[in-house]
Amino acid sequence: MKKTFLFITALFLFAVTANAQKYGHVNSAEILKIMPGVDSIQIKLLAFQSELESEFESMMAEFQTKKDKFDKDAGTMSSAVRQVREKELVDLQTRIQEFQYGVQEDLEEKKYELVKPFQDKLQSAINDVAKEHNFAYVFDVQTLLYYEKGEDITDLVKKKLGIK
Repeated sequence: MKKTFLFITALFLFAVTANAQKYGHVNSAEILKIMPGVDSIQIKLLAFQSELESEFESMMAEFQTKKDKFDKDAGTMSSAVRQVREKELVDLQTRIQEFQYGVQEDLEEKKYELVKPFQDKLQSAINDVAKEHNFAYVFDVQTLLYYEKGEDITDLVKKKLGIK
């Protein structure tokens, strides 16, 4: 009888504590937009993009110069020289195409590299607030389809990061 009573008491306490868990939600995108220094990301990305565009223009100019020379000298070239120059043009054109395909990936990698420190700092602040205020779960409203209960901890995270 005593074991049954202890078991029922333990079960009741477990049910009470399970229901007492706190849920919170945060708007991480809102916070990320206003974090100090995050505005420099766009400037750095534009500078990186400008470098890539400059490289592309240089490659295109080189191709056009070689193609113009090839077209001009085509009538006086030997067959062996013509084949070598055609191969050079095809190889250069292939490098240009490969460069174009890699540009978008390079931009995404650069964006990730620049944003990651801010995301890490934000995640650390969310973790700290959750621990300090005993939240069992914290959801990001950007991926949450519905929420009614729980506390909005966005302001607490902003305060933790020193953002007003």
